[in-house]
Amino acid sequence: MILNALRIPAALIVLSFCSSVLFAAAEKNPESQSDTDSNGFSLTDDAGTVHHFSQPAQRIVSLIPHSTELLFAVGGGDAIVGAVQYSDYPEAAKSIPRVGGYSALNIEAIVALKPDLIIAWPEGNPTRDLSRLKQLGYEIFVSDPNTYETIARNLENFATASGHKAKGEKVAADFRRQVAQLRAEYSDKKPLTVFYQVWHQPLLTQNGDTFISRAIELCGGRNVYADLEIKAPQVSIESVLEMNPDVIVASGMGESRPDWLDAWGQYQHLTAVKTNSLYHIHPDLLHRPTPRFLLGTRQLCEAMEKTRQKQQSPED
Repeated sequence: MILNALRIPAALIVLSFCSSVLFAAAEKNPESQSDTDSNGFSLTDDAGTVHHFSQPAQRIVSLIPHSTELLFAVGGGDAIVGAVQYSDYPEAAKSIPRVGGYSALNIEAIVALKPDLIIAWPEGNPTRDLSRLKQLGYEIFVSDPNTYETIARNLENFATASGHKAKGEKVAADFRRQVAQLRAEYSDKKPLTVFYQVWHQPLLTQNGDTFISRAIELCGGRNVYADLEIKAPQVSIESVLEMNPDVIVASGMGESRPDWLDAWGQYQHLTAVKTNSLYHIHPDLLHRPTPRFLLGTRQLCEAMEKTRQKQQSPED
């Protein structure tokens, strides 16, 4: 469905859809008090900006579906007063008032919600709208995780920011543990070359500076376009044929396998076609840097393992 939250045909905006820290005067709840120093606390966002909090946020506006999901994962979902389109997980997120989408934010609606924390993703949110929020005096807390570790740190940051530090530490520790288990399981596997197809018209992929590429690496693979400078580069069919990947993976727009993935079948000389290694994984499991990304990673690893087995037994 989404490219970390963006619906494709918005795929040209790179791969994810992704504050105002106004120090609200509301009383802290008991959990917030237990998780927060009386002098407040500071958090560093993914842009390297340090944000100072006098107390946990009580009214959060999430401008990225993945930050909405991360907040719910650490117990901070009840503090979200506004979210963007496609913030659809967990189920409770669907009832949060909408404040726009990837193409435009509703500034008036955001201001009316009186947020004390605004979380954004500059590559997916409109620059003009983020600039307007800054002009109005709001700081922007940037969430742009592109590794497993930065996903874990986002979990910890959002937990602390929403007054659930202890739960965040537990969730992040479990996330790191599962990543370590997967890495240990696949670290010694036969290396495979992988082409990850984001979309077909234009033909888009991702470079090595993305969390999807990290997943390919963790599973014992090599992203054939890892060295390209642009995060979501457009490539040609001829280039893919020249790369001749062992595996081709695509997500598309939802649960259904995209027809354009199977279109590679016409190129019978492709290694991935010879072993029937054209795999579909639900986009929400690969395009959103949240705990569910581990499910997508495991599915990717299992698919790649099938290819290894096919290569060992080509007659099958």
